[in-house]
Amino acid sequence: MTSETISPSVTADAGEPLTASTETWRQRLLHAPESTAAALLVAALLVGVLMSADFWDPAALLTNTSSYVEMGLVALPMTLIVINGDIDLSVASMVTLSAATLAKTYQAGVPTWLACVLAVLAGALLGAVNGVIITYFGLPSLVVTLGTLALYQGMAEVVLTDKSIGDFPEAFVGFDQYGVFGTMPDLPMPVLVLLVAAAAFWFLLHRTVYGRLCYLIGSNAEAARYSGIRTAMVRTVAFTLSGTVCGLAAILLTSRLGSAQSNFATGMELLVITVVVLGGTDIFGGRGSMLATLLAFFAIVVVRQAMTVASVNGEMQNAVIGLLLIGSILVPTMTASLAARLRHHTRRRPSSVGRRRS
Repeated sequence: MTSETISPSVTADAGEPLTASTETWRQRLLHAPESTAAALLVAALLVGVLMSADFWDPAALLTNTSSYVEMGLVALPMTLIVINGDIDLSVASMVTLSAATLAKTYQAGVPTWLACVLAVLAGALLGAVNGVIITYFGLPSLVVTLGTLALYQGMAEVVLTDKSIGDFPEAFVGFDQYGVFGTMPDLPMPVLVLLVAAAAFWFLLHRTVYGRLCYLIGSNAEAARYSGIRTAMVRTVAFTLSGTVCGLAAILLTSRLGSAQSNFATGMELLVITVVVLGGTDIFGGRGSMLATLLAFFAIVVVRQAMTVASVNGEMQNAVIGLLLIGSILVPTMTASLAARLRHHTRRRPSSVGRRRS
């Protein structure tokens, strides 16, 4: 009895889709989600520099990044949620309600540090509520989080009574003004918080069993369930992490603005989803990367900075972000469709040639 060995040249026919074992490093680099995000970041930087010689100012770029850190933070757990095949539209409302919890408890005489802890716990509870309703009752995440978006926002407005609550201690306000090294240009403390959180979520997604389960569930939830994976628990944990990070974002946002307001996170969900999808995370689940999400965040920050330098108004900036969101979904879909057609055409060519010869 003899064993047969199949060479790579046989298994990797021109008409067959490439596998991980047959792809070259160039092809893997081209297909990696980080490549698109990195290319967009470089392109945005080049456009900004061409528009203004002062654009390449590290201090200004770092300061501007610090103003969007909350968006980057919330995008990290959103990546987990989308990889699972879900979506969370209530993140902005969770940030607002967590900030309202922080402000009201501090106003009631609770120490600042404890009020911050309560804000994070409130966010975790709100995220867990989302997860339980979605997973254990089998409801669509899009519909549920659309409902909790309105619910949590309404609760925040009731708590804040359409007023901003401030008068926080000086040690709490202006956290974004603190630098890590005490030099110029310095790394703002909120950016350091983002980088540490990104490292933690990268490890969770790419180096733990939980991360592998997220990919399995997003690729085929039914198969994952039949194989014994507790899909409801995995998905609920992702939503709970999202709420927890929203609580942390609420602390940073309240510190930066010096007060809690019922409308200061309006529109954040659009930016967060754009960052995640622009980073190559498949909106239908099963594919994504934390590094790509982080690169996409920096790209969005640079794009907005470039538009600000070009005196583009806020409404037009939102329109551009919307176009980026549509494009980040449309382009990969069209590319995959074109690649499938090319593979189909390549498979048919040998057979048609054979028929003509016969």
